[in-house]
Amino acid sequence: MLQPIIKWSGSKRSQAEQIVSLIDKDYDTYYESFCGGCSVLFYILNHCPNKFKHYICNDVNKGLIDTFNIIKEFPNLILETYTELWNELNKDNDLGRKKQFFNDIRKEFNETGYPCYFFFIMRTTTNGMPRYNKNGEFNNSFHITRNGIEPIRLKPILDKWSELLNKYDVQFINQSYDTINPSENDFLYLDPPYANTKGMYYGTIEYDKLWNYLRSCKSDYFLSFDGIAGEENNIYNVPKELYNKHILLNSGNSSFRRVIGNNNDVNVKESLYIKK
Repeated sequence: MLQPIIKWSGSKRSQAEQIVSLIDKDYDTYYESFCGGCSVLFYILNHCPNKFKHYICNDVNKGLIDTFNIIKEFPNLILETYTELWNELNKDNDLGRKKQFFNDIRKEFNETGYPCYFFFIMRTTTNGMPRYNKNGEFNNSFHITRNGIEPIRLKPILDKWSELLNKYDVQFINQSYDTINPSENDFLYLDPPYANTKGMYYGTIEYDKLWNYLRSCKSDYFLSFDGIAGEENNIYNVPKELYNKHILLNSGNSSFRRVIGNNNDVNVKESLYIKK
């Protein structure tokens, strides 16, 4: 599978090929309302970029969008900063010191919003979970069993992402999803926070508001949402008029279940709702 540039819980990396294979016509603009780790976008850019003329990716998380813009425009700055921080983090095996160093960089990010710090903490936080407290401060902890990707391995991944984001002039914007207004010749992919995550990700959404937004949407769209974890059925009652087809896609094990302490040794299938 294609390598992610930002670790992100809920990534569609394992599903991207299946999702993209179901896009069976060409469109003007590809919109992604909750872009997260951008796995679906990256698959398209690598395999079938001519399906779309333009690309616009959005997320309400400003730290994430700022970071993608830095990856696109200043990849060397990301690499240099990450290398410096990674070397300091891993200069010895003192776990207490490493935790404190992570906490110090997390504090710096919360105070400054510097996207290079966001990139570092997302690469070294527990299960790639962008978790925030009620004050909007990043508060997920250091992943004690991982040291973050080595800079020498990061460089070719970073170079490839930056190359493709520039080649196809992908635009990253920081807005509410309901400000996006695709036309009937566009395509919209939505991967919002799932109902069973109970607001642990950045921000929460009102699902009735989301359904009303989709009712007014003129474009074709795909919606990824809650599914099945082992024998646990979390399929949400999405209004039937909002889709033509509902399928389940294999997602492997759930990093969200690991964070909340549930048994993760189960196969997860996530819903994809298709409206054409």
